[in-house]
Amino acid sequence: MKNLLKQITILAATTICAGCALMHSNIENNTSGSIISNGSEKLALMYNPYSTTIHPKVFVKKKNLNEIDLYVIINDAELLFSKANPQKANIANVRIFYKIMESYEKTNLIDSCSKNITITKDTEAKTYAIKIKVKPTELTNFVIQTTVTDMIRGKMSLHFTNVDKNNPYSDDNFMITRARDHQPQAEHYLKIDDDVRIEYLAPSKFATINTSTLPHSNAIPLLPYASDPATNDTIKFNNNNTIQTFGYTIHPDKTQIYATSVDTTLYYNFALPCFGGDFPSINTPEEMIQPLAYIATPEEYKELTTSNNRKLAVDDFWYSCTNDIKRAKELIKIYYTRAIFSNILFTDHRKGILTDRGMIYIVLGPPKILAITSNSEIWTYKNTKTGQIVKFEFLRQKSQFSNETYILKRRSELKSYWDKAVKTWRNGSIFTF
Repeated sequence: MKNLLKQITILAATTICAGCALMHSNIENNTSGSIISNGSEKLALMYNPYSTTIHPKVFVKKKNLNEIDLYVIINDAELLFSKANPQKANIANVRIFYKIMESYEKTNLIDSCSKNITITKDTEAKTYAIKIKVKPTELTNFVIQTTVTDMIRGKMSLHFTNVDKNNPYSDDNFMITRARDHQPQAEHYLKIDDDVRIEYLAPSKFATINTSTLPHSNAIPLLPYASDPATNDTIKFNNNNTIQTFGYTIHPDKTQIYATSVDTTLYYNFALPCFGGDFPSINTPEEMIQPLAYIATPEEYKELTTSNNRKLAVDDFWYSCTNDIKRAKELIKIYYTRAIFSNILFTDHRKGILTDRGMIYIVLGPPKILAITSNSEIWTYKNTKTGQIVKFEFLRQKSQFSNETYILKRRSELKSYWDKAVKTWRNGSIFTF
């Protein structure tokens, strides 16, 4: 695993930047407006992991106004290897294409780059980190659209990254590196006893950095038809340590949030939660209880959380919905698969299952149509038989721990749709629009 970042750079076959032909993905531009901000079914595939076989992690790190790096983390176990080449080597071909655009609403090409990568099959599965320098642009705020394609299998993964060059507090100013192999880490959560090094990439901006910890929240989101929750701006840290250097190692030994800040007020933090267990997987009875808050009554949920035998309590809950063991197993499989995907897709400083997007995703499934704007995501569900359409709008907000917090715009008219979905699960059927 050592020096894979360097090795993968050497393996790059071609790099064509600044003026290469625009690679169309059918969702980039439209003469009548932005398909991204208007929404499309193709875009919604981003939230359906089964729609592709390749699931890379894509993120940006910036040192200053003109030094921005795009990282793509690929697991070669997801790639198709072939010996159909002159060398008869067992290789995979990956194409990375990025496009810089002004916003989700204004998607005209500002600049683009295409990079073809050849990876030779190893005896053991490996994760490769590919770094591409983003060409400087005069824009201070922009969006990078990245497509990663397994060229042999013909499967693609789509990603969007917001960049604010003037924000010294955002997540892209901090690099996470795993201590065990010195490779960049894409996930913004920690594993127990898995040390990572945190580095602030623009030390000329500030004199010191601060580190703090605090308990992570297990609060269950309010239901979609409830009144909008009041914002709680009071955060109590367990401690506050000032560090003179701009890199330090975290040894996560507790389930809590580990925060790093260059802001002396501690309002803007780079937050790394540690949830313990085998997160984002859901294995224990305690972990299985939390997502049930969305379909259980308050009384049932309290009984589940206080039961002396929580495994039996969870089993009994699902059996009560079906009175059939085989059917209960089917419900459990789908419900908790959605919950795991929620942890993978929507985790910020909270578990993905405890976010507003995670709540909707678990109960209703992935949206049929997805629209992304500069300030929101709009999920559209459509019943193909009845033509019924329901929309959920998630407003993008900057929180004390994330630039990518999404809060559902709650509306009383959503109650009938939500009640129908919950009733479907409680009656022993999987709810889908």
